[in-house]
Amino acid sequence: MIKINDKKFALIQDYADHWGTMSDEQASRFLRDWLDVDIAVTQLRQRYVPEVTQVLNGRKTATFFQLDRRISMMIDLQLASKLPIVQAQE
Repeated sequence: MIKINDKKFALIQDYADHWGTMSDEQASRFLRDWLDVDIAVTQLRQRYVPEVTQVLNGRKTATFFQLDRRISMMIDLQLASKLPIVQAQE
């Protein structure tokens, strides 16, 4: 998760550095990279479900992953709320 978050934070930094002058191609690349980060997080969670299931029963495993996802969504919401929206060039 550290590697994934490092990539996410690098994306955010790049976005913050270029948001006012971002070209269409840069904005599209940012979006693709951001979605790739989301996919990587989901794949990582899927990889750990069998391991957690060996330690916790089904209900506790579901609760664990629900809490993990909710915490992640709260963090993502806080990050996203700090980012300016890309301005459409007229």
